[in-house]
Amino acid sequence: MPFAAVRLSGELGTRYVAATCNLLTRTDRYPLSSFAASAAGKPGALWWDWPGDQVGRWLSVLTVAEGYGWSQAAWHRKAVADAILPLQTGEGNFGPPGCAGSDDARIPSGNAFALRGLMDAFADTHDPRYLEAARRLARYFEAIAPKWEARSGGKLHEFYGHCLDGLVALAEHGGDKWAIQFAERLAQRAGRTKHTHHSLSLCRGLIDLTRVTGRKEYLGKVEDYLSWCRESRTVDGGLPEEMPGSPQDEGCALADWIVVNLMMHTLTGEERYLDDAEHTLVNHFFANQFHTGGFGHRTFAQDIVGGKNWQGWDGRFGSENPGCCSLWGQWALGQVGRFIATVADGTLNVNLYPAAEIRIAEWGMCLEISSDFPRMERVRIRVTCEQPRSCVLSLRAPLWARSVKVTCDGVPVGSTGPGRRVLISRDWRSSTVVDVTLGTEVYGVPWPAKDPKGMAIFNGPLCLGLSSAEANVDVPWAVRVDDAGRPVLDAAGRVPVVDPSDRVRVLDIVSAGWLTPDAKDPARKRILFQTRKAE
Repeated sequence: MPFAAVRLSGELGTRYVAATCNLLTRTDRYPLSSFAASAAGKPGALWWDWPGDQVGRWLSVLTVAEGYGWSQAAWHRKAVADAILPLQTGEGNFGPPGCAGSDDARIPSGNAFALRGLMDAFADTHDPRYLEAARRLARYFEAIAPKWEARSGGKLHEFYGHCLDGLVALAEHGGDKWAIQFAERLAQRAGRTKHTHHSLSLCRGLIDLTRVTGRKEYLGKVEDYLSWCRESRTVDGGLPEEMPGSPQDEGCALADWIVVNLMMHTLTGEERYLDDAEHTLVNHFFANQFHTGGFGHRTFAQDIVGGKNWQGWDGRFGSENPGCCSLWGQWALGQVGRFIATVADGTLNVNLYPAAEIRIAEWGMCLEISSDFPRMERVRIRVTCEQPRSCVLSLRAPLWARSVKVTCDGVPVGSTGPGRRVLISRDWRSSTVVDVTLGTEVYGVPWPAKDPKGMAIFNGPLCLGLSSAEANVDVPWAVRVDDAGRPVLDAAGRVPVVDPSDRVRVLDIVSAGWLTPDAKDPARKRILFQTRKAE
């Protein structure tokens, strides 16, 4: 769906607005002079030593913001363009003159984001300045390819290789067919590389390349990388900043993980990608967002997540990373809205259940979704039509849902178990109310799956944890289970846990409490527990 066809509300809408305000209203952090510093590769921007990075991300952020109706986005885009376009070097890249041949991987990385951002700006405005700048930048990537296309142990270097999506966009929107041939040459060497964010950004380019060329072998490379990531995931869907392990997560990598999985579902139709995207979205990614609206880095381990780790710029922003994660987190939250509902082969697919209004202009239809997202026990979808329309409404049955029951205007029309869809084929007229009831329960998940270190506790889609603000999470807490190994609830329906001294606490949703102002010292949350037989 185009951004303009979607209006977010509820929890997802609130988080998106907070993330966008954290960017577009913070002229103290992002003055126009910072974009010139980013373009020139000089002090004055948060990541000035990654030339073009802030510029490119910002242009992509503005594409999302303008699509959702933020009126200042167009003005801001022009102001940024006026500041940065004259600073493009003779070699076509951003950064200090003469740096095109540098061995510093930060330079092609920042410029790769610039290439994508310029093409986003061109797609929005059709201003030839952006297209010309993108063409010059793409030729820079072509010129330096011999240095980087086999730099990571014979594989395409991820800091360079995530230029792929910009190259595909140049071919699609600019008509530069050579860019596709160049992108396919680079894609042949794509493989498993360490930095999760840049590698997943590279995967987005591989998916775009498949969409344009029809060559599905590139999806095999994406699936291979996703499978590698799954081996290092936490039970709540977190990823390490570097594969196969590192002591912290990264908001940027989480953002790309979600979007790559959503893109893979769109091309393959496989439900597991939706399950993976939603799982990380409502748990670890939501938990990564700070009260500022921004995203960043927290400590990462299989049993305890959150907490204080890297804090750049002398800790000025705490664990938020406004130089990249806060931008990419906003971008990803906005991207999610495009995948809530999709149209394919005469079928209207409802894939996710956040509260939103979605207009399918070519069909003269509108979906108004209201729900208790992210808990998602009950969803109401009002389907309205300008004229009678015959089509299939396909409703996702999430893997975590024990059952899915659907009614149309109060009349039962279908039910299913997890992993299957409820299909409603009918003539839609005027207004129809579709109610979806998703069966939830509290259950345990041994983790890691191959060699469990403990049990995680879920309530429907939501991971539960114990916060360091409530207890000492470093001691081995245990959850009481019955003879079948199921968590035992207290009289209020909560999950109690006990420490070695028999102190009792109750678990809460890991992603709850994101508005607590703790960016300087974020709470740590235990997500794996021992088990103890209930007496």
